[in-house]
Amino acid sequence: MHPADLADIVEELGPAEREAIFETIDSEVAADALSEVENPKMQASILESLEPEKAADIVEEMSPDEAADLLSELEEETSEEILDEMDSAPKTEVRELLEFREDTAGGMMNTEYVSLHDNAVVSDAMSAFKGNEDLLESLNTLFLVDADERLTASIPLARLFVAPGTVRLKDLASETLIQVSVDEQQDRVTELFDKYNLLTLPVLDEDGKLAGVITADDVISVLRQK
Repeated sequence: MHPADLADIVEELGPAEREAIFETIDSEVAADALSEVENPKMQASILESLEPEKAADIVEEMSPDEAADLLSELEEETSEEILDEMDSAPKTEVRELLEFREDTAGGMMNTEYVSLHDNAVVSDAMSAFKGNEDLLESLNTLFLVDADERLTASIPLARLFVAPGTVRLKDLASETLIQVSVDEQQDRVTELFDKYNLLTLPVLDEDGKLAGVITADDVISVLRQK
């Protein structure tokens, strides 16, 4: 069953039935279904009904930005209990995202992306993709950074598949590099997506380093909640 269809069914059930479903299904399936539930308060209610260990297993399967958004809906004590049960790597990413205000680019961004040094070639990108198979379904842009990890370029993924392996990635970069800072307001972010027909928008920290990315899906989720 598609996660969106499972979410539709869950939304029609009572609290006890929802809890029973999420207690028994696979954590990855549960994470996908929970992400499709449209009501943030219902998402929070489902997570709060679970044991912290089970809730943590589900949250770990979500993208860091979705996990942070969901945990921010919970009581602080409940959120901390779940975070304590999570593995260290995803926990660190989620905690970092929780520090940003929800209505800023930092609060919208995801920390799952692929970046390479700006002297890399197409074959380097292909090797990088093989180590990030779980991102390929949603990936549409590759980012280049310099020796100081500052963003230098973005490359639409489609350009890689028609270029020889020895071509420098910077030669395939978009002519205009559109970017925002972590404290950019949510409304400005949605304006940029609309104006430039963006699929992905890089987000930089105060030092100009790539902190995360905002995707069109993130923007759609924000607009659906308004």
